[in-house]
Amino acid sequence: MKGEELRAIREKRGEDQQGFAGWLNTHLNRRYDRSRISRWESGAERIPQQVAGFLSGGNSAVAGSSAPAPSGLPAIRRAVIAVANQKGGVGKTTSAVNLSYALSTLGLKVLLIDGDPQANATVHLGLDPGEIETGRKGLYSVLRAGASFDAILQTVCGGSFTLAPSSIGLAAAETELVAEPDNSLVLKEKLFDIRNRFDVTVIDCPPNLGLLTINALAASDLVLIPVQTEVFAGLGVPLLMETIAKIRRRSNPSLNIFGILPTMFSSRLTQDQSSLREIQTHYAGRTRVLPAVPRATLFAQASGAGRPAIEADPNSASVQAYAELARELAAHLSNADARHAS
Repeated sequence: MKGEELRAIREKRGEDQQGFAGWLNTHLNRRYDRSRISRWESGAERIPQQVAGFLSGGNSAVAGSSAPAPSGLPAIRRAVIAVANQKGGVGKTTSAVNLSYALSTLGLKVLLIDGDPQANATVHLGLDPGEIETGRKGLYSVLRAGASFDAILQTVCGGSFTLAPSSIGLAAAETELVAEPDNSLVLKEKLFDIRNRFDVTVIDCPPNLGLLTINALAASDLVLIPVQTEVFAGLGVPLLMETIAKIRRRSNPSLNIFGILPTMFSSRLTQDQSSLREIQTHYAGRTRVLPAVPRATLFAQASGAGRPAIEADPNSASVQAYAELARELAAHLSNADARHAS
């Protein structure tokens, strides 16, 4: 394969060199970067046979913009996906918001549930948690005050997707749910009436393994685990995976891990490179490690403006990991639809 052929494939997929490298890494379990793709395209370095064989193999994802469905996961026609990690500051809300918007650009009907009393997703999308609290239009009213989801749902990003907002009052639900019969299943019960109206429901979980997170996991089909590429990045993830295993055994046998998402990665920092390798090595053969999300000021700037970064600058290399993640999930759902139709 020649460099111009590889470039044509990349451009047909609508990706820059960093995004294309991340896509190859996902499917070939490699660690290519933007500079490697550049050397291949310019002819300065020979394209490895593994890469050439994969790109020439007729994979449907090469020909178009849709990624192949992730292997090892059961087919589902709709998905509830919890974005969870009991460690704070790992990019959980950023991932939930940008994934939701990216899925909506693919034509999917998306609901984002802000399940965190800190209401970061609500703020990220330009809503005032104080007004949500005063008007009793947050998730607490659904879980504890008898309101329906329809009473609190709001469209965001110009109608691109729907948000179930949160406010500080949700913190009270953590203790109040303790006295509730089957207290881990309250959210699942409340979602029953509306979940089939959305192709994907994304739940932004609190940074702990309390009852709100347990409720989110019990209501979900998939779990996305953001992990910052830093020293001791994986601390706490084994406990989360153990919790997921318990919920699968006790109340939700359909729950599966979609993947671990490395975040805030800088290819220029040796420590970030080392941490990413540790994550990839530790979970090889156990759970997929998705393409890393680069560290970028764009995410903070977009959050401050009340917008997803992928909406603010969809062509930025920084957001391509979320675009690829959305394509994978959409392909998984499309694959399930195809099986159902046959």
